Amino acid sequence: MATKELTRCEIEEIVIKNAPKYRKYRRMLLENPKQTIEMQLNNKLPENVIVELIQESPNRIFVRLPYIVDQGSELSDEDLEQIAGGKGGDTYPCNEKSGGFNTRNEYNVGL
Repeated sequence: MATKELTRCEIEEIVIKNAPKYRKYRRMLLENPKQTIEMQLNNKLPENVIVELIQESPNRIFVRLPYIVDQGSELSDEDLEQIAGGKGGDTYPCNEKSGGFNTRNEYNVGL
């Protein structure tokens, strides 16, 4: 079975799916979103990545505007590290790959 890195959108989908189901998970996200997501994915996010969580209310919504790299601009070293490949076309099954970006994880806090 081939492994797959999760996109930002897929990570967001996991959070949105689980936050309404599990109160403890939601509370942990509100207290420390980066640490909670790292724990859920079993992988550290880069130090320069900041995770901000904004909670909507009945009369206030937020629209997320994704980051877009300007055409022709060069990527920073940090951006290059995020997209750098591994060993060519080799794939690794989940039990041989460390980290959480290789599978989808549903967070269960045992409520």
